[in-house]
Amino acid sequence: MPSTCNVGYIIQFADALFLVYLTMSDEEEGPIAVVAIDFGTTYSGYAFSLQNQFQKDPTQIFAYTNWIPSSGGLISPKTPTSLLLKPNKDFYKFGYEAEDTYAELALDGKHHEYYFFRRFKMLLHRNPNLSRDTKIADATGKELPAKVVFGHGITYLKHHAEDLIKQQGYELEDWDIRWVLTVPAIWTAPAKQFMREAAQKADITNDQLLIALEPEAASIFCRYIPDATGLEIFRSESKYMVIDLGGGTADITVHQVDNDGTLRELHRATGGAWGGTKVDAAYEQFFIDIVGEEVWMEFRATNGGDYFDIFREFELKKRTVKADMQPRIVVKVPMSLRNLYDSKNTETFNDAVKNHEMYYQRISTISDKLKIDSELVKGFFRDPLDKLIEHLQQVLMVPKVRGTKTFLLVGGFAESPIVQDTLRGKFPHIKLITPAEAGLTVLKGAVIFGHKPLSIGSRISHLTFGIAISKPFIDGHHPSEKKLDTASGIMCRDIFHKYIENDESVEHGCMQTVPLTMDKGSTISRVRVYSSTNRDPMFVTDEGCRLLGEMIINVGSIEDASNSVSVGLSFGKTELTVEAREKTSRQTFRARFDFLNN
Repeated sequence: MPSTCNVGYIIQFADALFLVYLTMSDEEEGPIAVVAIDFGTTYSGYAFSLQNQFQKDPTQIFAYTNWIPSSGGLISPKTPTSLLLKPNKDFYKFGYEAEDTYAELALDGKHHEYYFFRRFKMLLHRNPNLSRDTKIADATGKELPAKVVFGHGITYLKHHAEDLIKQQGYELEDWDIRWVLTVPAIWTAPAKQFMREAAQKADITNDQLLIALEPEAASIFCRYIPDATGLEIFRSESKYMVIDLGGGTADITVHQVDNDGTLRELHRATGGAWGGTKVDAAYEQFFIDIVGEEVWMEFRATNGGDYFDIFREFELKKRTVKADMQPRIVVKVPMSLRNLYDSKNTETFNDAVKNHEMYYQRISTISDKLKIDSELVKGFFRDPLDKLIEHLQQVLMVPKVRGTKTFLLVGGFAESPIVQDTLRGKFPHIKLITPAEAGLTVLKGAVIFGHKPLSIGSRISHLTFGIAISKPFIDGHHPSEKKLDTASGIMCRDIFHKYIENDESVEHGCMQTVPLTMDKGSTISRVRVYSSTNRDPMFVTDEGCRLLGEMIINVGSIEDASNSVSVGLSFGKTELTVEAREKTSRQTFRARFDFLNN
């Protein structure tokens, strides 16, 4: 039976139990060390600082930046988000080592039994039905649970960080470290919870972990660096737009500095899949257009090392593409690709380039290299940049955002000169600030956030959140199909009881509460939580509404607990949280929502 509430309606409970997640309070500060992990779409890395270092200089942050592929030519501040598992599914390699080892296995035809995953983070953004059972396919189509894959990657970075901290002479216990995982602000609640549970696979407990939103982390770090000319940009009441361009997503939000120095979100985080991987995809399609999909897929499967080298070289070339660049860029074409094409076609690779209808006189070969017209190269960037600019123009038209004079451009994709040139050209009256090492800005900001979790004073809700309740049925007002006969009388079911409205500003720590009376002798119940894209839905079955997950109410550990509980939901943090207070003991306990129990 559902439990009645003291305010005259019935909360509609679910019919099963789930695990309680005890979690740290955001207000708890002062860990001995903070380690932030940026588990990115394209690249991943970590950074850390100790509390005594932070107190002296918040920007005294160590980021490991010595990731080097075996082919040389590129020293990266991060390593590719690539994972190689043994045939028995145990961990083998991560990053450049994973790519290089897999390429060697492929040359000998021994790669089929191994599991190789690359650029898999976007699965969490694309999958609307994300659950604990979600699977992910490797390069050869073999599937494993996604949580296992993410868990291995986080474990590798965690151990790498711990080893480096020890090498630097610091002896820390597990509980001395606060871990921070960065996620795009546009991610859903299930995706954030998925990353939290994947971290548990790496033996990072909930009371050690904070989730940081990437544009917020970037904003926090930029307040401390000279590039932002601090006083001018971050004076009280000033507002600026944070544009975080990563490998997979573009994450945009607008912040205003409050009088107490904290940041207030003026516009909810928005964006889309307009990151640097879109440019890589266009570059790959360019090669497919030349050699054909059949040749390209065989080349990719059998010559992994050369395939990876194509994109590692292009990663360097991307950093030189700009509005007034040289008329052509020159890239290497692996002999393995040329030979494969020649073996399957009557014409040679050189002839295919010379006579290609789509790229006629825009590409040419010289020795083992390919010369590409600069306008064609710039075209690889066109789709994500066009979508980004259109979106920025829409956000700037929002009344609360009008008057924004500064763009804070961060993320690895932001380091491409053509990205900066394009934004300056389209928004000439807005000051564009791109910090040095823009690709590390989020990572270092996440470290500061780990030391000071209260840096963000308020956030904008991106959805309407509520629960399903039943109220007394009113003839002529409620639809007959919602009529429900209960012990409390004739009720109307499935009413959307709203807690937070779409685009509503929510203060950090703001708690929405509702008193309820649980069934006699009951110690655990679940309540379904719904979201809606509409501001004022009437029923949880309305268009735009969806079941988001469930929250736990558990007083089982309290001796002589009464059946009266005050349930509070907090929407102003990086994750949704719920806590309850038992009436007799006044004891408060907290639990995470469960958004993955599909």
